[in-house]
Amino acid sequence: MAKVKVTRKFQVTIPVEVRRKIGVTVGDELLVKDEGKRIVFEKATNLDALAGAWTHIEDTEDFMQKVRKIWGTWKRPS
Repeated sequence: MAKVKVTRKFQVTIPVEVRRKIGVTVGDELLVKDEGKRIVFEKATNLDALAGAWTHIEDTEDFMQKVRKIWGTWKRPS
């Protein structure tokens, strides 16, 4: 665990070993949340990086037809 100092502008420097391990680079966005007396930084998900993540889906229309077919098998609650 590294120790950092809060500046007068309430900024902190993330230690290099943590930045490298998590993959934080200049311009990245971090989510900040409090957990009691803890402050937690989490690397935000880059939505552009997710583009094309479903490479097994060749065509959107084909995919939607399959989904609609599955939906048709569902029973509605009485």
